[in-house]
Amino acid sequence: MTETPYDLALGIHADALNSGIKNLHSQHRAVFQGSYGPETIGGVEYTFAWDFLEPPGLTLRKPDADLWNKMIKAQGVTDLPDSGVLQIHVPQLQVNGTIAGDALPQGVSEVKAAVQAKVDGGGISVVPLGVWLSEIPDAYTRIMVEKVIVPNVLDQAKHLVNGVKLPAQDLFGQQVALTPVLLDVTGTHLVLTATASPSRSTAFTPTAGTAADWPSDKQVFLLVGRDLLARLLQGALDQWRDTKLADDDRTLTGVASVWWKATFRKADNVKVDESDPTTVSADFDIPWSVGLDLFPIAPGKGCALFKASQES
Repeated sequence: MTETPYDLALGIHADALNSGIKNLHSQHRAVFQGSYGPETIGGVEYTFAWDFLEPPGLTLRKPDADLWNKMIKAQGVTDLPDSGVLQIHVPQLQVNGTIAGDALPQGVSEVKAAVQAKVDGGGISVVPLGVWLSEIPDAYTRIMVEKVIVPNVLDQAKHLVNGVKLPAQDLFGQQVALTPVLLDVTGTHLVLTATASPSRSTAFTPTAGTAADWPSDKQVFLLVGRDLLARLLQGALDQWRDTKLADDDRTLTGVASVWWKATFRKADNVKVDESDPTTVSADFDIPWSVGLDLFPIAPGKGCALFKASQES
């Protein structure tokens, strides 16, 4: 993170994402089912219902040229964007429908959708690009596929994360507002980067082409920038303000008593080393005192052999 302007980067491998989708599919089937209509197109009324019989999967790269040419494009889309493009693969999409009140034969198709994931106005959005279906039967069904099924499949893809924002986090007693600034698709990972407010990084306006050497050997990684790390450490230390670290004594009967006290008052100016992010410095205020009292060998003959203290 020392070479990037981001305060935080979260990367999730495609395998981890698809494992989560698989669990969601098995535990919440209703999320992957739905219906639409009636919708009138050219004076003909259509309805349809869909069911993802198998969990969809994500492929974190663009469709190849051959597949893209075969896709039914979203309205206004002709070319693939330069960045953030991924594919949603549905092995088995079951569709039921009616045309002018007559039921259509139940159909099952393999579906591949291309979408662009990006950050828009501080929130995550998905822009539908195109859909390929393995089976498109007769002309009437094709109209339903192109005019009803495809727009709705794309709409479902769009609303998976559309408008999602990162809520302010209460970390160590302080509110940290994280603003998404870039979604990066690397081929292996989906990476979400964010800046924290306030931070010197918030003055940076990233572009989709901003390059970074993200880890590729981790299923999930979380990288924290130096400024945010220092801020979180400062917040953690603030939770220890005015905490007694020690207040104890030991007595050797008839001989002496040793006592010691220490309080963590505060720590300021927490800094993460520029060259070594594992090294942290701060100005600590820890008043302490220690002493050794000798017991009197006769009335009035005792003394404090040693006393010392440090106020800061």
